[in-house]
Amino acid sequence: MAKDYEVACYHWSNWHPTENNDKKRGKGWTEWEYLKQAIPRFPGHQQPKYPLWGYLDDSKMENVERQIDTASSYGIDAFIFDWHFISPNNDVIDQFIQAPNKMKMKFGMMLCGPEMTYEQTVDMFDYVIEKYFSQPNYWKVDGGCYFSVYEFGKMIPAWGGMSKAKELMDLFRKKATDKGLKLHLVAVEWGLQNLYEDTYTAQDLVRELGIDAITSYVWAHNTVPAWPYGDYSDWAESAYNEMLKIEDSYDVPYYTHVSMGWDPSPRCPANMVYEDGGPLMYHTLTGEVEILWQPYFSSIIHNNTPAEFRRALIAAKRHMDDTKQKNKIVTLYAWNEWTEGGYLEPDSVNGYGYLEAIKEIFTE
Repeated sequence: MAKDYEVACYHWSNWHPTENNDKKRGKGWTEWEYLKQAIPRFPGHQQPKYPLWGYLDDSKMENVERQIDTASSYGIDAFIFDWHFISPNNDVIDQFIQAPNKMKMKFGMMLCGPEMTYEQTVDMFDYVIEKYFSQPNYWKVDGGCYFSVYEFGKMIPAWGGMSKAKELMDLFRKKATDKGLKLHLVAVEWGLQNLYEDTYTAQDLVRELGIDAITSYVWAHNTVPAWPYGDYSDWAESAYNEMLKIEDSYDVPYYTHVSMGWDPSPRCPANMVYEDGGPLMYHTLTGEVEILWQPYFSSIIHNNTPAEFRRALIAAKRHMDDTKQKNKIVTLYAWNEWTEGGYLEPDSVNGYGYLEAIKEIFTE
């Protein structure tokens, strides 16, 4: 019997050495280094976090298999891999599709990262369809391969404008159809709020590009408490109200979202001031810092216990039931965004508590 609900969880990876990080930050560097050095930013702030499994290399096959076994046994149906065509950090998804136990889970993709040219994007279509869409456990919604885009608003200018973007999405569908497949194109609402061109709206984008659905990546994109921190319960209530506004803004379905937490303070080195709107900084090998986003830092969510997370899952489930959604899909933030405070992997304080909440609400 098919499940009534599908639970999909974002999967992000910087937890193993890469050639790019070796060059920029030193041989063998991984983002675990930031987590190890995290410090409390206010009384009662729970930092640093300690992963129950240790600081594992998530590109090793035994660890990929462990993630699949654990996630699938606690009610997670699919990983949505944060992915980029020209990224040097695609090791984990490539291990996932080779894992002996891969059929226990489905997987989808979210395109994120630097903008690509029109030509690069066409090459990406061929690569994705051939390598990933062809996999027997690729996640399909309404018969289409789930493929989401994180920031359409940034991608479109790089492609040459809306008409070129429409041309590309039509080509993506045709290429999938030519291989006997169908595309299920999802826009992450982050990046749709403030588009880079004044000549079209987010609603125009959804209509022109044939977007099939909308979802979110993290609640922090829409609402955060006053600086410097706030309770999860208030955050969840505010995020629920923001979700209703998003749903009302579009003519396509919105896939309900729940975030486990938000705390990007580990990405601010201990010897730097963690300030409202401060930049995300990575140390480089030369001792300089690499500023990727500014502003980035925001207020921190605390008291995001498994019990509070469970309450948010119940609200999401009830909402899907009340609105009679055809596809009862919930996206979760996140499997392993440890340095942004969103993770479902077990930790030393809560154990498997967050996963147990998912299993209880969506499988029993």
